[in-house]
Amino acid sequence: RPPCRGVCSRTNSAEDCMSIRHSLLVHTAPVALALLLLSPLASAVSLIREHNLRAPTLHLRGGGMWGSKPAAPIYPPLPVATGGENVSSVVSGANLLADSGIATSLDGWRMVLAGSFALFFAFTSLPGRLDTKLGRPKREDGRFFTPSGWAFAIWGPIFLLEMVMSVSAAVAPGSLFGPAGGEWLTQMAPGYAAAALHQVVWTMTFRDWALDKLWIPATSLTLAAFGLYSAHGAVTRALTVQGSMSWYGFAVAAVPVGMHFGWMCCAAVLSWNNVLNQIKAKRDVQLTAATASCYAAAALLGNVAVNRRDPIPALVGCWALYAVSTGHEILRGAVDELALNALNLTAKLCSGISFVAAVAAFAVARLG
Repeated sequence: RPPCRGVCSRTNSAEDCMSIRHSLLVHTAPVALALLLLSPLASAVSLIREHNLRAPTLHLRGGGMWGSKPAAPIYPPLPVATGGENVSSVVSGANLLADSGIATSLDGWRMVLAGSFALFFAFTSLPGRLDTKLGRPKREDGRFFTPSGWAFAIWGPIFLLEMVMSVSAAVAPGSLFGPAGGEWLTQMAPGYAAAALHQVVWTMTFRDWALDKLWIPATSLTLAAFGLYSAHGAVTRALTVQGSMSWYGFAVAAVPVGMHFGWMCCAAVLSWNNVLNQIKAKRDVQLTAATASCYAAAALLGNVAVNRRDPIPALVGCWALYAVSTGHEILRGAVDELALNALNLTAKLCSGISFVAAVAAFAVARLG
């Protein structure tokens, strides 16, 4: 067996390398896990102590959710976008859409919302993408941070619920989504439309001609995640105001947009790991990046869930990271056994931490 590279000296034996790696794992993993676990919990504690926003209790006004307009649509104004949401709008191009004049009314933005989903769905249905041709990871690929195939079933409810959302936005009264449905749909539409356009670009670039340019589709998914961060912010701001969203609006908009955002973050991280594989980065570098990606995904989605009082992104992170922990079995025997076990263990631990963050987000929503 050849001597290891990276943290090990060229003169170390294989047994020494294994010992060094095990020592690094033992000493660094607890610190990383402590930071990762305390970050969303600290956010939860600080938010519970605040009283300026109420828990997201959904009360329907106006006599019914099926399109009846409220007699007196009086509700507190929705909170304004945060600095992070404004930055994400700039990065994703959502602010350009909002200022472009593409829509100037609620009806216009509802059509933009419906049209952007239709465009995204149509391009996603086109054959020939690399994910449909490459299939499951192969031993010779050496791809890391790859989830098991069952994880992609999450696209089923995302597509179904967002289809219902887009059709409802196009043909039903805004009050179907709640007394403030018109306001938060208008705020959500630019970010969602920008994300849909970036995903269209991904469907056209994640193909054979870009096998040596995987940074292009990876960038597209990253920009889509920024757009969905903005859209999800608009939805969760509505949830903080009692009576502004109907149960129907929650089911067909808040739930799928939260799922879509969480999954897009994980998909972007996966894509950048594929870039490292495509440029033939050293195996140790790829393993380190995959391990760091688990921590990053859990930390990001956990903090968003707690700060926005919405457990859905963290639950998606829990789903995706557990799938990552079971997605590398094909590589056994082709890579260092200890390193592979450490990666799988990290993914499982981060999946558990994501679940804890989801519970914390639910607690903040109920107790805040």
